Amino acid sequence: MSNELAEWKARYERLALLRRISHAAGAAPTSAAALEVLLRAALEVTRADAGFIALMNPNTGFLEVEAAAGLPHPTGELQLRVSEGLAGWATRSGRPARVNDVRTEPRYFALRQQTRAELAAPLDVGDQARGVLCVMADRTNAFTAADEEWLVELADEAERLIRRLWSFEQLRLKARLFETLASVSRAIHSTLNLDDALRVITREARTLMQAKMCSLLLLDETREWLDLRASDGAGPAYVNKPRLSAGESLLGVVVRRRKPLQIANVQTSGRYQ
Repeated sequence: MSNELAEWKARYERLALLRRISHAAGAAPTSAAALEVLLRAALEVTRADAGFIALMNPNTGFLEVEAAAGLPHPTGELQLRVSEGLAGWATRSGRPARVNDVRTEPRYFALRQQTRAELAAPLDVGDQARGVLCVMADRTNAFTAADEEWLVELADEAERLIRRLWSFEQLRLKARLFETLASVSRAIHSTLNLDDALRVITREARTLMQAKMCSLLLLDETREWLDLRASDGAGPAYVNKPRLSAGESLLGVVVRRRKPLQIANVQTSGRYQ
């Protein structure tokens, strides 16, 4: 009976801790702050030295680190291939991975030289996005089966939180979009000048997307060249740059295919000008 009581007590304490973590994460002002709360809890519960939460970008196929602790890479700049490492394996397979000596593990991909043990739990957050919660320790045999159960439960909590935050963010984005469309509509109807209307569109688009610069280009009469007609936030070098070829530029690809295009890093694209 004492063992059973101890088990029930441990289970109750775990549920109470999960409720406190969920409440703290839910009260965070942003999704990034909420993920930081969950990650700190994962590190504390498993006694880990480092860790991260990464979500898959459906456009690039990379795992993008949204929250991190103890890593040499800045958060937001680290991208992981889904084909590499225990984190990638957990994401692909949908199963947790626990390795207590990474030096003997062929699936291991080093993010920290001092890591000796690693534990990863997958995040299933919708049909088009997946992710992983991963913790690392500087000692071998650092993680137990109980730690794995804990991390899986925290990953489940992270899934629920991410879904909830994404829903709120989508609603806020839609509200901003409607406000932007209304502003553009008023501006267009108040002027008969096409260039003025295009400038309003680029200004509002830049504000909506929180971008550094926004430009609008139109095909010329030959449909072979793209001419800059309006911009917001652009410097003299951009405004005075040569016209773009519709057949040999990234923007030309968008025009020809009539589909949007997202490039994670234009500096690695051979078509970027």
